[in-house]
Amino acid sequence: MSGAVAATASMLVPLVLAGGAVAAPRVAAAVDGSTHVLVGPATFGVTVQQDPLTYDAVLFADGSVRGRWHYDYYEAGVLTTYSGRVTCLAVKGNRAWVGGPIEHSSDPTTVGLGAWWQVADLGAGRHPVVPDRTTFAGIGTLDATQQYCDSAPDPHFIFDVQSGGVEVKELGS
Repeated sequence: MSGAVAATASMLVPLVLAGGAVAAPRVAAAVDGSTHVLVGPATFGVTVQQDPLTYDAVLFADGSVRGRWHYDYYEAGVLTTYSGRVTCLAVKGNRAWVGGPIEHSSDPTTVGLGAWWQVADLGAGRHPVVPDRTTFAGIGTLDATQQYCDSAPDPHFIFDVQSGGVEVKELGS
């Protein structure tokens, strides 16, 4: 793990076992990223931009998830911000499905809803031959957010990351 994933994992509170022994929760997978994408009106009818979508999350062997996310979304030049905890994460190989509640937003009508997105870690380095990929965040109910992580669907639209990157680590369960 590196970057925000390592920072999140190192801040975990250890568990105290019977007899006073201390054990950290076993990490099954982790993801962190900061992705910037600009898509012109040919795709959605209006220019949209994530600048950035940032997140770091850890999935534990018991199925629990810890992490944070922040999303700056521009549509037709208008900025809307969203942020919250990561509460669901699925990892399969180099792909991750991430989601959580919207706890803070510049659009108060979205607070309490959920957000979800998908990423693909396709390489490392400053100028990888194949860029990482990301979807824009979907917004809906908290149940829809959890269902997205649980079902890990193929994306309807996934875009090359134009700046930033993604790191997905599947460490076993």
